[in-house]
Amino acid sequence: MIYSSGLEPLLTANTGLIDVIEVEPQTTWIENPARHGVIEARSDVDEHIAGLPGRKLVHSIGTPVGGSADALEIQLPLLRQAIHRLDAPFASEHLAFNLTPDFFTGFFLPPRQTAAGIKTYKQSIERLRNALGVPLAIETGVNYFKPRSDEIPDCEFLTELVQSAGCGILLDLHNIYCNQLNGRESMEKFLSHIPLEDVWEIHLAGGFELNGFWLDAHSGAIPEPLFEICRDIVPHLPNLKAIVFEIFSSFLPSFGIAGVQTQLENLHSLWDLRLTGPSTGYRAATVRESVLKRRNIETGTAPNSGPTVEEWELSLGRMVIGQTPSTPLDESIAEDPGVPLVRELIHEFRASMVVAVYRLTSRLLMLALTPDVFRVILQDYWSQFPPRQYAGSEADGFFSFLAAKNLRVPWFQKVLEFERATVLTLCDGQPRVVRFSADPLPVLRALAEGRLPDVIPQEGDYEIELTPDGPITVSGIELNEVALTFPFH
Repeated sequence: MIYSSGLEPLLTANTGLIDVIEVEPQTTWIENPARHGVIEARSDVDEHIAGLPGRKLVHSIGTPVGGSADALEIQLPLLRQAIHRLDAPFASEHLAFNLTPDFFTGFFLPPRQTAAGIKTYKQSIERLRNALGVPLAIETGVNYFKPRSDEIPDCEFLTELVQSAGCGILLDLHNIYCNQLNGRESMEKFLSHIPLEDVWEIHLAGGFELNGFWLDAHSGAIPEPLFEICRDIVPHLPNLKAIVFEIFSSFLPSFGIAGVQTQLENLHSLWDLRLTGPSTGYRAATVRESVLKRRNIETGTAPNSGPTVEEWELSLGRMVIGQTPSTPLDESIAEDPGVPLVRELIHEFRASMVVAVYRLTSRLLMLALTPDVFRVILQDYWSQFPPRQYAGSEADGFFSFLAAKNLRVPWFQKVLEFERATVLTLCDGQPRVVRFSADPLPVLRALAEGRLPDVIPQEGDYEIELTPDGPITVSGIELNEVALTFPFH
């Protein structure tokens, strides 16, 4: 399983269903609101996860290797510490990019599939592998954009990169399933061309349809057609080390622990199929060899026309965050039907970060102004400022933007001050006192219950002392969710 605090009942129930816990370290880190860009690991969370039963794997979600911009250096020591603490035999990261020299994209975007791209990403893989000190596998990504005539086909691109970089493959089969349904390569073609002996790990998840696309939503049950494909492919993976199920914590209340347990039982049936048959069928060595002869990356015979890696990243990033097209490449990318989909997903992620960090303040604005007006304000912010990687800085940026508007909503400034002080105390462990000129408890309790207060608070001098364990005199504040908040991937 991918670790989530919501799965603790299953993790500690000793059901025998979970042999491996895969940890996404960035989800447990906090960006200190008082020192933007300074990321801190939580030792208490790290120790708790290390003490859970089962082997551990580390799956990074913040240093992708499918881009030209260097990984954020501040993350590398923390990743190394996580790998060492959890005794992970290898690490994995996404073959995608989420960063340009100018801005963070807020979403994993597909790499430029050319010879130049392969050389660039080979260097990125080598840098990250050397920095982490363990073998590295790269995850096959979801791609919501149409295939381009100036790019190497998906399966050939992955094959050339993996064999050039000497890394492993994290085969996210639900991502490949999405790509097939959304008009890219068929799973049969993809699996027939990639080096199956380099697959170390499989990811499986559920999704759903939105605006004519099948989303890699991590929302529930593995689709039955995908499960049948898994049954066919697992026996042909001689170096498979783990099969991992993914579900986002936001879907747990509707899907249920029992639903997760059923999926894990299904994964065990897949695991039992390893090497039960000869390594044939999906084994297409002669096809793969002909591909490599036809497209020799060292001599540069692979497609290398069209935009450069850097031009691709900047233009695609600009279009999905909603900037106005200003170049012919911008205009051609903007015509892809995947662009508005990804833009909508980015907006939803950004909104979820704001609401997760400053829940009561957001709720106050939605109740006082209506959700539609709150979303209009969010869209105004999105149109002027690019995404930020961590929830704390995204939320702070939005509310700084809002404060400049001198918004006249009763209790807005004080509720925001209270929640911001709470986050600061969570980060640094220092107690804080927030002072009010009227009794704050009726307001805070009403917001925690999803309503506006129905009484006029009594005026006077009031204080709430915040401690690292939370404001124990006020109900409805769930600090753990602040610490675990991170953009979907």
